[in-house]
Amino acid sequence: MLDRSNQIHAREAMEAIADGRTFTPIRYLPGEPGTPSRVVWADLARSRLERPFFDEEFLPGSGPAFPWFAAPATSLRRGLRDSLFSRPLGGLIFHVARCGSTLARRLLGAVPDRVVFSEPGVLNTMVLADDYRRLMDLFSCLEHTANERGGRAVVKCTSWNLFHADRVLEGAGSPPAIFIHRDPGEVLASLQGADWFSRIPEADRPSQSVSDPDEGNGLYLEALMRSGLRLAEAGRVRCVEYPDLKARLLDGDLPAFLGYEVDAETRTRMEAVTQDHSKNPGEVYTADRARKAKIVAETPAIQRAADRLKPLHEALRGWSTAWEGGS
Repeated sequence: MLDRSNQIHAREAMEAIADGRTFTPIRYLPGEPGTPSRVVWADLARSRLERPFFDEEFLPGSGPAFPWFAAPATSLRRGLRDSLFSRPLGGLIFHVARCGSTLARRLLGAVPDRVVFSEPGVLNTMVLADDYRRLMDLFSCLEHTANERGGRAVVKCTSWNLFHADRVLEGAGSPPAIFIHRDPGEVLASLQGADWFSRIPEADRPSQSVSDPDEGNGLYLEALMRSGLRLAEAGRVRCVEYPDLKARLLDGDLPAFLGYEVDAETRTRMEAVTQDHSKNPGEVYTADRARKAKIVAETPAIQRAADRLKPLHEALRGWSTAWEGGS
């Protein structure tokens, strides 16, 4: 919920943008018959943009107040230099669920010249509304915000954005993109009891009904893994397996691939991030692989799905090590 006491008039805000002030799109409100689509903008100058998820910046009491305004979606193109719209986004992160993507977000957030937008709701709403024509404008605005902070923008997508990856990549200007995956059993153990089956696009769902949420999660994970494998085979993403994530972001191929450098100071910042719980910074991270293995062993539906997905996991692992040979 946005504080209306901080709302400013759209005309005043657009004049400020034209004069060089930076606002960032944070909400997308799809139009209905007779009502145009709208965008909510915010001045995030006082925000450090360091929270695990972008939309947490706007939760009540989460940080400093910021001015905001709402305007027609056509405002996405106003007040920005035309050159911004031909520049690709700094990078994209695709991933399956519960695979370390938040760790990747925090590691890249520790790089001085990278500004990470993690699972922004404005992107999710735009994708769900099938309003792909505005994606280029949205990504350009996020890149503009990053430029004003002295860096390049990286967007960590929500897991189900992977089903729309081709259009997302196109809208972002086909930037370097990675796909993070993890052992299927560990992912499904993390999702135990949750119902993620509904996130599969209608056209991609199996015809039979699914009553067991763990079975549904297995189908959801399979769809994500197949989407990631297809992108890897098409050369559109570079695959990264969870156990290799830290090493590849610090010392492997990914700094050069994503266009950043790891000097001594940056290394210290990135190393420090790995000591924290990714979703709860400040809490010490403790490995829980043994707990997840126990869940897999004791939950038949998860065990069956994990076994079924082993060949797909091995195929992705092959792509995850391909870079070692210079591919």
